[in-house]
Amino acid sequence: MSFRKFLKSKVFWLNVILAVVLTIIFLWLTMYALSKYTHHGEAFPTPNLTGLGQTDWEKIANDKQIDVVIRDSVYNTDYTPGSIIEQMPRTGHYIKAGRTIYVTVAAVKPEMVQLPKLTDVSLRQARVLLESKGLKPGDVTYRPSEYNSLVLAQKLHGSSADPGILVPRGTPIDLVVGKTMENQRTIVPDLTGYTYDAGRKILQDVSLTVGAVIYSKEVKTEEDSTNAVIWQQSPQFNRHEGVEIGHSVDLWLKLPVDSLSGNDN
Repeated sequence: MSFRKFLKSKVFWLNVILAVVLTIIFLWLTMYALSKYTHHGEAFPTPNLTGLGQTDWEKIANDKQIDVVIRDSVYNTDYTPGSIIEQMPRTGHYIKAGRTIYVTVAAVKPEMVQLPKLTDVSLRQARVLLESKGLKPGDVTYRPSEYNSLVLAQKLHGSSADPGILVPRGTPIDLVVGKTMENQRTIVPDLTGYTYDAGRKILQDVSLTVGAVIYSKEVKTEEDSTNAVIWQQSPQFNRHEGVEIGHSVDLWLKLPVDSLSGNDN
């Protein structure tokens, strides 16, 4: 049989058709296997694990066939110990089964840190030392001294606190700061719109202290007090007339307008 006749024979075309069919089946099986291996088309939004306790987020992880790895633990009184504070990837990102979600959970106890020596340094340097240890500057009171702005004592809950003791991270440490007897005056800054913590720091920077703190009636929770802003102060801001160093400033705080709108919704 000549080659030309072979090309026109049924045997040749049956072989061609069979080869095409087998190639299609092979490609389909390959794509099917790959889709099963990569879970093609099975992506789903990352579940929201924030705020859930360990039993709850472990159940969701098992149901969704995802791995949850604890990356860090942070002491936070706003969350139940063991519950998730933060997750990555965040809620809404599409993931597939087998993906790992890294989380930060609320620690059972706060991390303990050593209290540094804050005396015999300037108020500004004492703040830096506190923040480097994860502690907070507390109330600042002034005492007559020949050394102006020098830290004379450090206190915890009203009592003297020795350097080296262990305290929970985030603890506010009160400072007693020296003030010369000269008639030194400073301008009362405008604190309108600042939170309490920000306003207190501004006052401390100009050697003033916080006096009475009055919150409006809509401030009910710890989160509200954190978000509240100063809307009135006494004495008021006056760039032409100062007050003596160490003078106290009374503060009135309320929730900002956007927070009130959110509560209404």
